[in-house]
Order: sequence, then C-alpha cells, then structure tokens
Amino acid sequence: MSALKVLGPLAFALFLGSPAVFAQSATEQAAAHVEAGRFAAAYALLAPQESERAGDPQFDLLLGISALETGRHTLAVFALERVLAVQPDNARARAEIGRAYMELGESAGARRELQAVRSQKLPPEVAASIDRLLSAIERAPEASKSTFGGYIEAAVGRDSNVNSATADGAVAVPGFGDFRLSGSSKRRDAWFSALSGGVNARIPVSREWAVVGGASGAARFNFGESRFDTDALDGYAGAAWTRGANRVTAVLQLGLFEVDNSKLRDYSGLSLQWQHTHDARNQTTVFAQHARLRYEGGNDVRDANRTLFGLGHAVVLPNGQTMLYGSFYLGREIGQNALPSGVDIAGNDLIGVRFGAQHQFDRNWMLFGSFAHESREYQQPDPVFLATREDDLMTLSLGVTYALTDAWQLTPSVTLIRNESTLKIDDYRRGVAQFAVRRTF
Repeated sequence: MSALKVLGPLAFALFLGSPAVFAQSATEQAAAHVEAGRFAAAYALLAPQESERAGDPQFDLLLGISALETGRHTLAVFALERVLAVQPDNARARAEIGRAYMELGESAGARRELQAVRSQKLPPEVAASIDRLLSAIERAPEASKSTFGGYIEAAVGRDSNVNSATADGAVAVPGFGDFRLSGSSKRRDAWFSALSGGVNARIPVSREWAVVGGASGAARFNFGESRFDTDALDGYAGAAWTRGANRVTAVLQLGLFEVDNSKLRDYSGLSLQWQHTHDARNQTTVFAQHARLRYEGGNDVRDANRTLFGLGHAVVLPNGQTMLYGSFYLGREIGQNALPSGVDIAGNDLIGVRFGAQHQFDRNWMLFGSFAHESREYQQPDPVFLATREDDLMTLSLGVTYALTDAWQLTPSVTLIRNESTLKIDDYRRGVAQFAVRRTF
C-alpha cells in the first residue's frame, strides 16, 4: 500500500481499474479477515468471485477456510479439493479438508487426510492440534454405526466440610434462645476416597434417528466420618434426532442418592435439549428439564417437583486450543407435602449462571476452570427460624488434566464452595482437593 501512496491519486485509480490488482487486493483483505477470525467477512468478500477465480490455490484455500468456519462444509470441501489438485502437499489445505469431512460425518475421509498431514514435519503446536482431531474422530459416533463408551475413575482427597454444615456451635431460635448443635450438625472435615464409573451407548435406527442411553454410579468413603459416606446411581434412555446443524435429544432420567447406605432421595424426570452448531467453533444449546424429587426417612416435607429452562453457548477461540462456555437457567421447585401447619418449606424459585474455560497446551496438558452461582428464594417463612430462606450458592473449580495416553488421564483439582443463607444453619463454606485417575474406553 505504501507504493500506491507514492504513485499518487491517478496511479492509485489506475491500479484499482486493473482486474489482477483488484483480485490480489481482495485476497489480501480476505487473508487479513481469516487471520483475525472474521470468517463471515472473508466469505462475503470471496464468494462472489468464485466463478472467476476458482483454481487459484491461494483464493481457494481462503474460500475453503472461511466456508468451513461459517458452516458451509460441502462448499469448503469443493474449494479445498481444488487446492489439493494443484498443490497435493499443501498441509494446511489437507488439514482443513479433514476438518470439513469431520463436520460432514465422513470419519474415514477425515482420518485419511489428517493422517497424511500428521506424517509431515510440522511445528509442535500444529502436530498437537492434528492429534486432537484424530483422537476426536476415534471418539465421535458415525451416523450409521452403533457406538459404546465409558469410563472408570478413582480419586483420593481432602474435604473440609463433608456434611455441608455450618461451622457455628449454636444457632439462635426465636423464642428459645441459642440452640447448641450436635457433632453431626456441625462442619466435619475428613480425608476421602472415591470410585465412579459410567457407560453410554448410541444406536442409530435411521439416518436421522438414534436411540441413546447410559448409566453411571459413584461412591465416596470418608475416613473417620463414615456416617457421611455417599453413593449415587443415575441412568437415562431416550432418542436423538439429527439433521444438518441441529440435534434434538429427549431422554427419561432416573436416579437415587444414599447417605451411610440409607436412601436419602430418588428422582425421575424428563430432559429435552436442542443443540445448534453454527460453525466449526460455535454451538448453542437450549434445554428444559422436569424432575420429581422424593425424600425418605420422614423427610417427605422436602418432596418437590422441579422445572428448569436454560440456554448455553460454547465457543472455541481462533487458536483452536481454548474453549469458553457459559449457561443461564431459571426454574421453580414446588413442594408436594406441606407441614401440618400448612407451611411449604420446599418450594422455591431459582436462577443460576455458570461459565468456564479450558485450554489445551499440547497433546498431554489441559487447564480448566469454572464458576457457578445459583440463587434460591423460598416461598414461605421457615416455621422454626421465623424467616424466609434465601440462599446464594457459589462454586469455583480449578484443575489440570495430564493425558498419559489417549485412555489414561490424571487430574488434580480444587473446588471451593460458599453458600450464603439467611438461615444460619444453612450457611457454610467448603473446600475439596482431590487427585483422580481416569480410564476411558
């Protein structure tokens, strides 16, 4: 551009009048858009010129990348195939066409192209990205193939508050003064071990429909505080419908939760979810859930029907190594069994947000973190404390995962929990540090 300034206004106008110079300028502008992550702008600039410039490897590469990133996967394949016809050793074009094949569900083609790129001498960060894509292909379900997967995980750690209880030794009860809490009602800390596992399956019944299902279980053992040992079982079954960039999943869910080998509660419900993949880096999710929560051991006054509605979005940054995600939801729990006095202690309105990030440094190391905040406002005053309960639950988690192999992972993590409540007995802090070993299959 500096040379154009030297030539002056007349020469500048003549340059713009030259088709070859205009084409080069458009290519440079598109390259700048792609570099900055403005893929829609690059595609809008290049698409009108395709009929005239198809066959130019530089043009076709930029068109293929921008088409891929804006969800035009078939067009991307056509453009990138033209590049490879002229430049069969173009590693970038081969890697991008591998990604396009992935988006189209053509796992065999994607694997072939990416393996061809991986065999070349590449910068370490590029090689790591290719390895992650190849690993994703192995894990991704093919449209016409039944898939099964699962994991088993063992962990050890320290929990500063295994029973999620207040640290205070006494709470004030209107009309009775201070009421001293017993040992089990106060915060207890302990070392723990945990074991969990799960399986899932997807069985296609047509090009668009598939049956999905899975089950998981978890058990935790607190050393010296076995009365707070917990175990849980969860399962789901349903159907998924996929067409283009959209997937709708509806499942029935069942589960139970036990404390010290005695069932505390069970649940059953329905979950409905719609996912829309905007392009190779952006996905939006809309979801709705309804569940029946039922408590045992004389706690049926806590029975409730819960309904939630939410919206989430995930984005992969242009570096291909960092993912950001967030969600927002709101809902209501309606109590099913009031106290003899007619007070409903279970009913509440809730609203929550969650956001997080993960960054893949290389093939082995990944850093992750998340923050969640949920507010609950109960509908009637508590009959004992003569106050309406309001809770603000905040959870912060940080950790790192090291992949020993594609199947074995080591994950140290720390989780900090703070529940601020207008009822002192429900106000607590909790910290959990653990080291987990996971095997996927």
